Amino acid sequence: MRSRTVIAALAGVALLLAGGCAEATESVADSAPRSTPQEPGKHDMPPPVVVIADDPAAPITLTIGDTSAPTDPVATDAAGVLLPPQDVSRLGWWADSSLPGSGAGSIVVTGHIDDIAQGDGFAARFAGLSEGDEVALELGDGSSRRYRVDRVMSVGKDGELPLGELNRLDGPETLMLVTCGGEFVGPPLGYANNDFVFATPLT
Repeated sequence: MRSRTVIAALAGVALLLAGGCAEATESVADSAPRSTPQEPGKHDMPPPVVVIADDPAAPITLTIGDTSAPTDPVATDAAGVLLPPQDVSRLGWWADSSLPGSGAGSIVVTGHIDDIAQGDGFAARFAGLSEGDEVALELGDGSSRRYRVDRVMSVGKDGELPLGELNRLDGPETLMLVTCGGEFVGPPLGYANNDFVFATPLT
């Protein structure tokens, strides 16, 4: 089992992607500790965390409708904050989450919804997903996995976050798309909410 450091990065100053959503402020005890994604608003973004993931089952592209985004492996920084790619047209697959097709655990994909210099990010499309919509992941080995959305939720940054689901490596395989959402309220929170999309594999 891959080791991880669980950080409640969704409940603080910089939520899912550092730079305007919520910063990691409290640790969450877990038998297999790990971290959580963070999402930006309209502020400077921190330098990226470089991750090398050579597993052929790792996702390299996520497709919603007829639009795709390159998907890079991402990890947490020294503070336990998961940093998506600085390029808001790209997404980040949390390399400490489950692999597509593994049959168990949460596959966490996150991204910035916008940036003051770059404009709208690909993750802004997450808010348009609803139950029954399909999302596809293309993997490094050339295969693909399709998922159907079965639940969406938007949680205020002072609300109860689904940290157990984000950090899950067992139970049914679930694709989780995570980004900021709701109203842009400015620093330190950036956006008022965290948006989550849950999707299950199509066989």
